[in-house]
Amino acid sequence: MWIVALVACLAGLGLSIAGASPAEAHAVLTSSTPARGAVIAEPPSRVQLVFSEGITLTSDSLRVLDPQGRRVDDARPRAEDGNAYAVGLRAELPNGTYTVAYQGVSADSHPIAGAFTFSVGAPSATSVSADAGTRNPDAGVVGRAYAAGRFGAYGGVILLFGASCFLLWCWPEGQAHSHLRRALAVGWGMAFCSTLALLALRGAYTGTGRVEDVADLSRLVQVLRTKTGVLLGVRAVLLIACAVLWVRRATSSAVGSRPSGWLLGWSALAAASLAGTWAGAEHASAGLQRLVAVPVDTVHLLAAGTWVGGLFVLTVALLRRTEVPADALARFSRVAFVSVCALVVTGLYQAWRQVGSPSALLETRFGLLLLAKLGAVAVLLCLGYVSHRWTRRFTRTAPGSPGPPLPRLRRSVASEAVLGLCVIALTAALTSTEPARSEASAAAAMSRVAGPVSVEVAFDTGGPKGSGSALVIIDPGLPGANGVHVTLTDPADMPLDVPAVEASLTSPSHGIGPLPIPLRRVSEGHWTVPDFQVPMPGDWELALTVRTSDIDQTTVRRPVRLR
Repeated sequence: MWIVALVACLAGLGLSIAGASPAEAHAVLTSSTPARGAVIAEPPSRVQLVFSEGITLTSDSLRVLDPQGRRVDDARPRAEDGNAYAVGLRAELPNGTYTVAYQGVSADSHPIAGAFTFSVGAPSATSVSADAGTRNPDAGVVGRAYAAGRFGAYGGVILLFGASCFLLWCWPEGQAHSHLRRALAVGWGMAFCSTLALLALRGAYTGTGRVEDVADLSRLVQVLRTKTGVLLGVRAVLLIACAVLWVRRATSSAVGSRPSGWLLGWSALAAASLAGTWAGAEHASAGLQRLVAVPVDTVHLLAAGTWVGGLFVLTVALLRRTEVPADALARFSRVAFVSVCALVVTGLYQAWRQVGSPSALLETRFGLLLLAKLGAVAVLLCLGYVSHRWTRRFTRTAPGSPGPPLPRLRRSVASEAVLGLCVIALTAALTSTEPARSEASAAAAMSRVAGPVSVEVAFDTGGPKGSGSALVIIDPGLPGANGVHVTLTDPADMPLDVPAVEASLTSPSHGIGPLPIPLRRVSEGHWTVPDFQVPMPGDWELALTVRTSDIDQTTVRRPVRLR
């Protein structure tokens, strides 16, 4: 009955995680060309997107839709320098509003999606939904099932690590008890079944989110070609190898015999490899210091498994009135102490790497979840100290003499196990939440994105047909290459053709300029240059000279801020 209760408890916690708030995106769109909401005079030949970290794309990951919802891209997205990705456009676009929808997978295996619009010539009505491409991957049946599978995999491997350590190192004689062997089998079964479920769900989870796509074998093939798919496959193979190793141990050795050094060594290697499949696919695999973060995350999961998983097994033994020898309790107490020390050291490093600043603990969802986990671990340590004291009293009691009451130890260890489930639940939630450091970096990057800078000025050269207005657009308004577009219109808002237009930028504070902008006429009333270089951000002065005849011209100046 205890197995049914444990599985029910784990399933309930898994569903609570699945129903938690949707995860933030782990890679954030920081800039684009054309910029979000830009109105450009000439149709672009391609669309480029820059993200806060690298992402994995498919042929449908970048889509450009015309006002009627038809695709106008070439369906061949490609990676460029840094974290930039571009897709070409099929032909010259007519005027109107276009929607760019993107969807991909972050470097830490989490899917992202979003959309924005830009306009050519002037904005227009569009049949494309405003939320095109913004599907939340963690919503719906597939998203919730994937979250539950992630929790099941964590819970299963922690129980597997704890049961293996307890039965191989702390109390080999405990293998004679069927309920302890079942604990090991339950941990293995949860980890293996959850891994297969994640493999089956991943294609739909990172794609359309439709339940019917779970049965699409072509998506499974695509998943197996990705880093996450490979690691999930390796995890399944390792779990099968662990089962073979355990069966061989059970058939070739007497029940309760001490394991050989060979078996302990292979078991430790298998456990480290299993833990590495989590570290290699989650937050540790992306961001800063990955070569350090992955092994640290591996040690963290191993330590959590030997401590929390061992508590589950010890709880089962005590609740079933199994007589656990004092030396086994003492050995597990030492293992728990070493595991806690490893958890503290690796946890501090992970907190520094993923949070970045004290303020982020209170200002981000990741920080609040981490504080909740730290609080649960602190209470768990207090309960562990109480259990340790009871364990020491048991080990110091002389044979035949009355020892301390066993129910107190049972209650203390059972409380630890329940709280350990809460820690696992919070850990699963953290893995699906954007780290505070990357969230802050993405926000800072977004704050630096000015988008296109528009300046509209009126002019009057004093001659016939010499009055009108000029719209100057500097896109994207950042240091580096910018497109500069000048559109002249007369008082009736019709294109105004003139013999010459000149422009320049000057930075008085830095003593730079005037920098001439080499505009060329492309159509009636429209002058442009595609790649004018802005050397640095700051406050600039734009000078625009309009000549309407051989003797009539005027120069207007306006301040512009380029970030």
